[in-house]
Amino acid sequence: MGVYHYFILGIVLGLAIAIYVFANREEKIQKEIFLNKRLFSTKKLDKSLEKAVNLMQLQIHSLQRELTEEEKDNIIYKCYMEYNQK
Repeated sequence: MGVYHYFILGIVLGLAIAIYVFANREEKIQKEIFLNKRLFSTKKLDKSLEKAVNLMQLQIHSLQRELTEEEKDNIIYKCYMEYNQK
């Protein structure tokens, strides 16, 4: 085998290792997200956050600008209180 064969073989091996490391990292991140969601999330929280995100998207679209932190906080608080009273 010539030098070029080893060079190509090294490139293929390097790419395979890089893909494996990337896939392994993504799998760890997905497991951590699933565990955190199971431990810290509730149905009420999920529904209120989903509604808050939808309201923020509507408001951003209607105002055609980004919302301030205070506006976002008010929307989140309003959605939480709405679902908390049910």
